[in-house]
Amino acid sequence: MKKNILLTFLFFYSTLFLAAQSLVVTGPVECFGDVNVAGHTIEHYLNVKNNSNNPIDVQCQKTIISTLPPELPSWGGPSYCFAGYCYGASQTGPSNIAVLNPGQEISYSNGDSDAFTGYYDAEGINGVYDVQYCFYDVNNSIDETCVIITYNITGVLASTDIIRKSSMSFFPNPASDYTMINYTPKKNYIFELVDVLGNKVKVLDLSNSGKENLYVGELSKGIYFGSFIHNDKLISIKKLVVK
Repeated sequence: MKKNILLTFLFFYSTLFLAAQSLVVTGPVECFGDVNVAGHTIEHYLNVKNNSNNPIDVQCQKTIISTLPPELPSWGGPSYCFAGYCYGASQTGPSNIAVLNPGQEISYSNGDSDAFTGYYDAEGINGVYDVQYCFYDVNNSIDETCVIITYNITGVLASTDIIRKSSMSFFPNPASDYTMINYTPKKNYIFELVDVLGNKVKVLDLSNSGKENLYVGELSKGIYFGSFIHNDKLISIKKLVVK
C-alpha cells in the first residue's frame, strides 16, 4: 500500500455573480497543488444558490477546456459530485437534477448531499489545466452561471498531511488491495461503493466501530464512489481510486 500524502492547496476565492442570472456560484476558482508523489487528489467545493423567487431544477455540465496530458490514466483528470451522484473523469454529460427552492444555497460546509465537490487527479503530472462547470435551469437553459476552475499543478509546494472534517474517508487512497473506511460511529450506517457507471459493486452494513476494512483487490482499476447512508439519507460521498 502506498503512503497517502495529501496535497497542499492554495485557493483563490472568487464570487461569480451575474445580475441577470438566477444562480449564484461561489468558491475557489484557482487551485495550486504539489503532486511530487503520483496518485493524489485535489478536492474543492462550490456553493450554488437560487437567487430567484421560484424553485429551480439545476443541472451541472462539465467542459474540459485544456488538453489533458496523454499519459494520464483513464481515471486521471477532473471529476465531480453533484445532486447526490458522482461523475468520473471521462463523463461529460449533464448531471442529475438538484431542486433548489427560492433563496436556497447548497454547500459542502452545510452537509448538503446535493452540494458540488470537484476533484482533480494529477497522477504526478505537472501543468495548468482549465475545466468549466456550468450550472443551469433545466427548464430555461440560457439561465446559467459558469465557472472556470484552474488547476495549477506546479510540483513545487511542500507536501504535508492535511486532516479534513468529514463524516467519511478512505485510507489509503488510492488503494490496491485493502483500504480502511473511517467514519463517525452511529448505528444503522450503510456503505455503498459504485463505479463510474453507477453500478453497485459493494454494499456493507457498518458496525459502530468507526472503522471498517474494505477489500478492493478484485475490482478493476479506476475511480469508484463510496456513499455513506444513514436511515435512508445520503450523508457523504467520497471518491476512491483503485490501482
